[in-house]
Amino acid sequence: MTTNVFRTTYIVILASLTGCASLAPLLSQPTPAPVAQATATPQLITAFTQTAPPAVEAHVLRIWLPPRFDPNADTVFAKLLKQRLVNFEALHRGLQIEVRVKAEQGETGLLNALSITSNAAPSALPDLIALTHPDLETAALKGLLHPIDGLSTILHDPNWYAYARELGNIQNIGYGLPFAGDALVLVHRLRLDLQTWDDIFSSKENLIFTAGDPQGLSTLSLYISAGGNLVNEQGLPILEEEPLTQTLTLIQSGYEAKTIPPFVLDLKTDEQTIQAYRDERANMVITWAAQAPGNAEDIIEPVPNLGATPHTFANGWIWALAGSTSENQQVATELAEYLIADEFINAWLPEAGYLPTRHSQDKKMNAILESAETLPSNDVLLVLGPIMNQALSRVLNGDPVVVVVRSVMEQFK
Repeated sequence: MTTNVFRTTYIVILASLTGCASLAPLLSQPTPAPVAQATATPQLITAFTQTAPPAVEAHVLRIWLPPRFDPNADTVFAKLLKQRLVNFEALHRGLQIEVRVKAEQGETGLLNALSITSNAAPSALPDLIALTHPDLETAALKGLLHPIDGLSTILHDPNWYAYARELGNIQNIGYGLPFAGDALVLVHRLRLDLQTWDDIFSSKENLIFTAGDPQGLSTLSLYISAGGNLVNEQGLPILEEEPLTQTLTLIQSGYEAKTIPPFVLDLKTDEQTIQAYRDERANMVITWAAQAPGNAEDIIEPVPNLGATPHTFANGWIWALAGSTSENQQVATELAEYLIADEFINAWLPEAGYLPTRHSQDKKMNAILESAETLPSNDVLLVLGPIMNQALSRVLNGDPVVVVVRSVMEQFK
């Protein structure tokens, strides 16, 4: 009897040293020990399963972002975004969000990297990617993105600004969810009271804009506000004589009033333009709202129009789907919706310096965004931008408006 007790005690001790996984084989060997002395074994197994639940396999969701939205940056809106991603992970057991920061443009930029990865390593594609509308258009037409239609119905909600709904659509197909808006606006010093072009020209202050922009966006927007169309009935790019004349005449008037300075032709990027404003080389600037200084002494206004209908161009950032895994597409869509939910986006947007994509209570903001139109297609801008830019340059260099307009019209015959 003593020998049997010693044997059982030895087995229990050995089991506690080697772990529960080895416990069952040991007890499965024949032994004459009394049944009552073996009842401790199942209790040890039960205790083990309660304290160590089965592991959940990690599920990785990849996100590509530009540096301006890096969640690890030392800004308030970066920290808000990072916390929002952490919260989403907590709601999805086993989910790991992997963030990659890519350049906005160039060989290593978001669009080019998306194209290269799609061909070379499709399994490494991002499930969710942030793109501007022009890049969204290019990526969608190249087949690099998956439509979000069928996965989300949010784009059909009535509370989007019209421009924002356009941001998410390519050829009437929903390809993404807009989360940050932008628009061309007039920014000026607080002491100036500006409502019309007459106010601007009589102020005797410098007004600047990116006149060297090869896309000619500021001038094209004025042209549209004068009633001009950018495409004809066949969908081909066009500039119309009368609204073009009004636009270039306005520019000439500003130049002659010494409101539009000669150096505007040297401003080829938005960064150069806003820096000139910060350097007080001008007290009025037409620029993108997201680049506005945001100081208390600066005022943001709609750009005055030339005709009966106000107009401004809008751009923005959109969450889009690029990964090939259907399961990840659904989770990525849920994350995109989570990142545009009111409780988050209403706190994040003001800190990030972007405009809302859904209707605001701010009357001035509504005046800007309700007149906003998404940028023309890349193909249209590729044709009209250089033509408008050259016409603007000629007028600012002293050529008569009528001569410039006539030469432009010849190009469309």
